[in-house]
Amino acid sequence: MAEKTTQLIFCDLSTPKGDGKFNVYDDIRDKLVARGIPKEEIAFIHEADTEARKIALFAKVRSGQVRVLMGSTAKCGAGMNVQNRLIALHHLDFPWKSSEVEQTLRTIK
Repeated sequence: MAEKTTQLIFCDLSTPKGDGKFNVYDDIRDKLVARGIPKEEIAFIHEADTEARKIALFAKVRSGQVRVLMGSTAKCGAGMNVQNRLIALHHLDFPWKSSEVEQTLRTIK
């Protein structure tokens, strides 16, 4: 079996709300699922609303259980250590502050 790699998607265009209204997060997840990625392998950082849940989520990303992690620059840029299986980093929009750009690049080091 091939090693499961991971990808990070930085998106500051919207946030997942779960209210049935359009948002970029749900739209991308639906498109990835339609292309064959199991829904349980796609996660939003916003779902990890406690420190314990963040730790558990990051462990799943590092182990390959979560293969696509989406989040805002603010939520994913600092203190995240998930790069050991990282194959791609995607920015759907570009941060305005240079410090945010630097922080997201530190994520992959």
